[in-house]
Order: sequence, then C-alpha cells, then structure tokens
Amino acid sequence: MNRFSIKDIENLTGIKAHTIRIWEQRYNIFTPKRTPTNIRYYDALDLKMALRIALLNNYGYKISHIHEMSEQDMNSLIQKINDKDFRLQLLVNDLLEATLAMDMQQFEKLVNTFIKRYGIEDTVEQLFFNFLEKIGIMWMTDRILPAQEHLVSNVIYRKIAIAIENLVPQQKTDGPTVLLFLPEGEIHDIGLLYVHYLALKYGKNSIYLGPNSPLKEVQMVAEIKKPEYLFVHLTSVASSFDCNQYLTRLTTAVTDSKIFVSGSMLQNLKLKTFPTLKYLHSLKEVRDTLVALS
Repeated sequence: MNRFSIKDIENLTGIKAHTIRIWEQRYNIFTPKRTPTNIRYYDALDLKMALRIALLNNYGYKISHIHEMSEQDMNSLIQKINDKDFRLQLLVNDLLEATLAMDMQQFEKLVNTFIKRYGIEDTVEQLFFNFLEKIGIMWMTDRILPAQEHLVSNVIYRKIAIAIENLVPQQKTDGPTVLLFLPEGEIHDIGLLYVHYLALKYGKNSIYLGPNSPLKEVQMVAEIKKPEYLFVHLTSVASSFDCNQYLTRLTTAVTDSKIFVSGSMLQNLKLKTFPTLKYLHSLKEVRDTLVALS
C-alpha cells in the first residue's frame, strides 16, 4: 500500500531521480526499502520527508544544511517561513499526507481553515487544483488507492456544492442558458462542478447534467431546453476514447448551440477545429468566456 518508486518521488517533489540518488549516497538522507525481489521502493514516511526537503530546497536551503537538521528542527524552520507560495505548497503537502493516512478529519480541518480565510474560489483555484494535480500523478501510476481518492474527492465535491447552495438564490435570469456535462465514461466532475458554480455566479442559467452523460441524453436535453451554449470538460476519459470522433458526433447531434470544451486532456491531443466549437485551455479562459456570454 502506497509504495513509491524513485520516479514517483521525482514526479511528486520535482527532485530529479539522479539528484535523489546523489543525496542518498552523500548525505544518507533517504533509505529506500526493498521488496523480497530486491526492488527499491519508498513508503509514505519517505514521501513525507522528501516533500518537506524539496520544499525547503526550492526556497533556497541547501541540502548540505537540511540533512543536518532533526525532524523537529526542520518542522520549526518550516513554521517560521511566511512566504505565501511556500505556505500554499506546504498545505498541499499536508493534504497529501492526510490523504495517504485516510485522516479525513485532518483533511477537512485544513480545508475549512483555508476556505474561512480565503473563500471558496481561491480554495478551488489555488489549493484544490494544485492538490488534485499531485493526486492525478499518483492515480495514473497506481500509487494511491481508489478509496483514498474517493474520500478526498467527496470532501472537495461537497465544499463546492455547499458554495453553490450558498449563492444568492436567483430566479431565471435574462442571461443565456448553458448546459454542462461530461461525456459517457468520464466521471471526474469536480472541474465541471466548479464551472457550474462560476456560471451561476455570473448570472447564467446553468443546467448541470453532470458526469457520464450519453450523447443521446445530451441531445435530448438540448432539444428540450434549447441552451445557447454547451460546456463539456475532459480530464480522464478511458484510453479508448477518441476525442475528435466524439466532438464530431457532438457537433453533428447539437447544431444550434455554441460548444465550449475545456480540461487537461486538451494539452496532449491534436484536436480538429469545428465551426461551432471553441477550446478553452485555461481557467482564465473559462472564466472570461463565462463572464462574456450573452
């Protein structure tokens, strides 16, 4: 459970694998374990230490100094650093540690404190998205249990849902209607739920169809509700999913709506262009687009 290779440590900390090996040899700063078949691995405690060392190292502390510190000295130094970016990354690391330990009480306490201080939008855009990026790395390499991922995702989902409920209740506005959904097979809807929150905040009539939506259902809802816009978010559809083929079918099925597509999948695909479709490559583009819709 939660065994990490040296490549995992590199991906999660930003420390190159060859640097980690040098630190092990020169400073004895990590001591990897070995499986019965002599394969090296690191455990959750090793990852915790690596994250803290990487954080200090990135902020100018030399490894030759860090390795002489006790864990208490290191923690004391960390608490004295008030740089905002440093504190944010430290909190992301703390959330990751709570996730691996399945300590949902600690996870929610950390999240609630951040929301109280900075509000839901900074929490989602700065904290959650940063944290979920690391969780995504672990998920893709099978270094996190489904139960761990589900536990924290449910907390994050609930916080955004509460923020939606806390928006000032509005009657149907004069703004346009936006239909939000994920394609069939896509179940990770935290990003889409946040777009739903933003759309409502900016006075749009947002219809949240949600995850795992078959194309025929999207077409049916579009025919009945006649939204001016469709919004689809792509993050981790199955490897067999053909994005260009899906978008071809979508633009053919729904011809009277402008379609927006966002999500991390856009970064790694060669995408076709369609007359009624626009790709949004960043959260800023998503926000600016929602504000401008009329």
